[in-house]
Amino acid sequence: MKLIEHICFNKTENDVGFPYALGFFNHQIKCDDVTIIVGDNGSGKSTLLELLSKELNLYQIGEPLILPKRIDVDLRFHLKRPLGFYFSAEDFTSYIKRLVNDKKEAYQGLKDVDDAYKHKSLFSKQQARSAYLKTIAEIDKMYEKDLLISSHGESYLNFFRSRMRPNQLFILDEPETPLSFENQLALIYMIHDAVSEGSQFIIATHSPVICAYPNAKIYQLSNDSITETSYDQLDSVRLMKDFLLMPERYFNHLLKK
Repeated sequence: MKLIEHICFNKTENDVGFPYALGFFNHQIKCDDVTIIVGDNGSGKSTLLELLSKELNLYQIGEPLILPKRIDVDLRFHLKRPLGFYFSAEDFTSYIKRLVNDKKEAYQGLKDVDDAYKHKSLFSKQQARSAYLKTIAEIDKMYEKDLLISSHGESYLNFFRSRMRPNQLFILDEPETPLSFENQLALIYMIHDAVSEGSQFIIATHSPVICAYPNAKIYQLSNDSITETSYDQLDSVRLMKDFLLMPERYFNHLLKK
């Protein structure tokens, strides 16, 4: 079951400037359980995902891009508009920094209260400390593991795992950014698990590992078009395979004096 069957962002000849000049406008994207968007930086992958997330009103931890108030979007749903989550590696980094700062400020608040309430009653001191203690407790119990002391990749996967729900749409923007090779495989396993529970994924990525997800539908986005392609036709995949087979050929060219 596909929560979303196809997407098409429409424009007319009167629609000019950003984002209408991007190559995905007036091109239908047929969606599968896992749909992958690849393309060079600046081709519009993130904007495509942001527009879709905005249209569906998906939950997002970061600040959305400033986009036109209304763009004509043709979305075909299976039954109804899906629930879900928009998730970018860049937003996650900002989110972790915000949690670190919030916890730091809460501990400083406790210290300030202890100094200010030295000569006041224990009850009034406890009341003044309660808001800061609540902030610390809420951050600490938010996730299965402490995101603030885990490695960045582990924190990312733990956060992602905490958001997984059956029958939801997950839009991921370059999820490979903080992940090692092993953690990218762990992410693929989590995606597969979620798909088995009726979820659907639309992913923008540069990663040959994530692009290799079995039976994923892959689209190549360029400056003037978006076209369906296959894994073996991706330049990033062909170049990576070629490099791994004969890295010395690349280094002989790059490093020769």
